[in-house]
Amino acid sequence: MPFSIKVLPLSTFETIQISDSTQNNSIEIVTKGGLLNAWRMQNEQSSINIIAGNDFSNGWSAFEKNGFRSGKMSPFACRLNEGKYSYEGKTYQIEKFYLGDHALHGILYDAQFTIKSTHISESAGTVILQYDYQSSDAGFPFNYSMEVEWKLEKHNKVSVQTTITNHTNHSIPMVDGWHPYFTLGSAVDSYTLKFACAGQLEYDAALLPTGRILSEHGFEQGKLLNGIELDNGYVQEEPANLCTLENDRYALFIQPIKGYSYLQIYTPPDRNSIAIENLSGAPDCFNNKIGLQLVEPYAQMEFATSYQCIVK
Repeated sequence: MPFSIKVLPLSTFETIQISDSTQNNSIEIVTKGGLLNAWRMQNEQSSINIIAGNDFSNGWSAFEKNGFRSGKMSPFACRLNEGKYSYEGKTYQIEKFYLGDHALHGILYDAQFTIKSTHISESAGTVILQYDYQSSDAGFPFNYSMEVEWKLEKHNKVSVQTTITNHTNHSIPMVDGWHPYFTLGSAVDSYTLKFACAGQLEYDAALLPTGRILSEHGFEQGKLLNGIELDNGYVQEEPANLCTLENDRYALFIQPIKGYSYLQIYTPPDRNSIAIENLSGAPDCFNNKIGLQLVEPYAQMEFATSYQCIVK
């Protein structure tokens, strides 16, 4: 079969390599965090790692300070105002990571997933990861499990589906998202970004939504990112639109499939990559309710997106 899967030790966790021999493409999934840490494609003319991932050779310790690269964001995404929120008449305080005054990027980004299954066929290689959250953070005392299915398909397509299962007898608030950084082998200034949206989230100085939605059409025809700094959130149209990132050699297509109605885009200071984040809700969603989802008792909720990169 053209697809193969290898599981290799990496520090105190494992990396799963899924490869397609017909096109010399591969991805690497890390069991800690359940994240996509590398995506390599090569042919006679070029070789590139599309994901600006993490160096885990010395363990996990640098993950947070290096920008949560590729991290899973759950049960909230981006910033939560002072780490506080109220739900069903009670106020909760998140204990996990803070940047300044605000809790950041959820509480499962460093979860130790287990490999539930792997599968190869003529058309894809798939791994399913599982993690059971047991109210380890006092700020989110609601048990739930997460199943993440990563798939490498033909034509250098990567898809990921997240399934949340509520293990309590009451509904729980939920936001899901990913935090990947993409690179096309050159500086961001040479990239063109294209997507349509229903508006831009207005942020205050702390990058928290004000509740206002601003008109935004600047990326509909594609915009060169030369000199443009972004740390912005956008409301996706329904069904969510394709987002395209390209330079003179490569084109990357990001297509939300299910549940991701918001897009966060960030250009880091070194401008060697760009974070394009699929989100199911806005930053500070537990407070502002913009896109907030409730998972009903003992029910499931699914989120899915796909990525594809081609040589132009």
